[in-house]
Amino acid sequence: MIPTLFVILVYIVGPIAILTWAVKRYRHGVKPAFGEVVVVSLAVFLMALFAFTTTWNTSDDDDQEVVQIVQELTERYDFPVKAQFAERPAVEGVAKPRRLEIRVYGVITSPEQAKVVNVLKKLRKQIASKPIVVHFMRKEVWEENADGSRQPRRDREELLRKVRVE
Repeated sequence: MIPTLFVILVYIVGPIAILTWAVKRYRHGVKPAFGEVVVVSLAVFLMALFAFTTTWNTSDDDDQEVVQIVQELTERYDFPVKAQFAERPAVEGVAKPRRLEIRVYGVITSPEQAKVVNVLKKLRKQIASKPIVVHFMRKEVWEENADGSRQPRRDREELLRKVRVE
């Protein structure tokens, strides 16, 4: 509680108070001194830093939502393709700053894709706090290295359809 209050005071209330003070002084005809310009610049920087850090990061809650959505989706829909090198359906999720991305492999026909989207619409209402973007991919592409290790090549995968679930 105290760290949250401290962040609110330092990054929001303090800079707003400094900006209000500077604008009132300027309207009354007082030219700002160098020190006042530095303080106002610091206040603007702190507010911009707070805005940047709160809007461009993912939280643990986002990661948990993606895991829960993928788990519920695999329980509610019978996927035709298994993931390569794993005993699970070929579905994966990633939390992004403004959305939750789900990649579905092997669901090629439009009616089947519509079924998946309907399930995701229900899950969006139940679980997700951010929009869900589902990418329907033809198949997973993996590259095997000379030492026997393998890595996914997401840049070589074929996108069939992309749907945003609000």
